[in-house]
Amino acid sequence: MPPLLFDALAACPTTRTWPTVTPATGQRRRSGLRADKPDLIGARDRALLPVGFVGALRRRELTALETDDVAEHPSGLVLSLPRLKTNQTGEHAELVVLPRTGNPDRYPDLALQRWLELAGLTEGPVFRGVTKADRASARYLHPESVTTLVKGALARTGAPTTGHSGHFLRAGFVTYAHLRGSSDRAFAHQTWHRSMASLGGYVRVPHAWTDNAATSSSL
Repeated sequence: MPPLLFDALAACPTTRTWPTVTPATGQRRRSGLRADKPDLIGARDRALLPVGFVGALRRRELTALETDDVAEHPSGLVLSLPRLKTNQTGEHAELVVLPRTGNPDRYPDLALQRWLELAGLTEGPVFRGVTKADRASARYLHPESVTTLVKGALARTGAPTTGHSGHFLRAGFVTYAHLRGSSDRAFAHQTWHRSMASLGGYVRVPHAWTDNAATSSSL
């Protein structure tokens, strides 16, 4: 994962600060952090970000996930996506794997498991809104809300949010894997691109110096 995503995950809140009422005055004040009350928004975001990134999922695919679409595997998770942009009929579900790599604190499967447990979800949509009372709602997240969540996660790190959208996760995966030397075939296995030309459009390199044959050739 890229450093910016590391920072976004680290900045997700783990507990909530709750207002309390002082009996003598009736005034509301903010109490200290309550370790016994996890922050569901933080737990959801810590799951949604790595699942969307490692799975290279589009916003609609991410928000359409249901608990029955998620299967455990000794190496991580397997997602069953009934409909992709390249498989509109949904006759045969596409499988996307979420392997365990790197730091265990950032494993997508562990983060997703914790979110589902804290939210008490055993069926229906995986990713949902969270109420002011810190409870998971019954409704699916809207695909456009992923942009809001991504920008909110980046804002917590102090990073600029301009130019980022819900597509940050999928495009970020392709860019990061490209810079680390992944092959086109390896990309297509995870992103389900049918055209290498369309895949190239996802590779966003902020500085030409980092993706230049002259640099790698030490001319």
